[in-house]
Amino acid sequence: IFFKPRDVVSGDFYWLSDVRTGDEKVVLAAIDCTGHGVPGAFMSMVANDVMNYIVNERKVTQAEEILTLLHKGIRRILHQKETKNRDGMDMSLVVLNPYTKMLEFAGARNPLVYIKQGELHTVKGDKMPIGGVRSKEEERTFTRQVAKIDQPTMCYMVSDGYPDQFGGPHNRKFMSKNLRNLLLEIYQKPFDEQQQILENRLDAWMQTNED
Repeated sequence: IFFKPRDVVSGDFYWLSDVRTGDEKVVLAAIDCTGHGVPGAFMSMVANDVMNYIVNERKVTQAEEILTLLHKGIRRILHQKETKNRDGMDMSLVVLNPYTKMLEFAGARNPLVYIKQGELHTVKGDKMPIGGVRSKEEERTFTRQVAKIDQPTMCYMVSDGYPDQFGGPHNRKFMSKNLRNLLLEIYQKPFDEQQQILENRLDAWMQTNED
């Protein structure tokens, strides 16, 4: 986990649950809410509560259904149909069955990146957020995608926080392509070492801009 919020509280958060409904499922999400600081943290609290209700109370473990229900819950709680409030979130979510070695993914604008046998794969999410108001608001349904991870597989979920940081000799964004290349460099290393490399590389990138 590499979590470095700009403020004391954040609109980005990660969510994890181990659900037992006759067949164990692990649900993990990386969520990027609208706003920073206190407004972002408020959205994080709302999203966290809705996720707890959907997964832990209702025992929903289908990846795309979790996103669809989260969208409906955010719209309802914030009265977005009436207020036209546009707050929402981008996210990636996986559901792992540790026995069948199947990984379900659903995303709202954010992808899943996984590396297997030295090859990096990017699974794109749907091009729509959770919550908010669109110019043509229709029933929003999300797509489930499935990957077999019977062989050693390293999976990553990120917000846009890392690739959007400015720095380097020309004061440009780090960019998703550079992040993917970095992940290919480090994916075989221990987790704590990966985390440290990610932090060091980002700090060096941003300090180059400051210099």
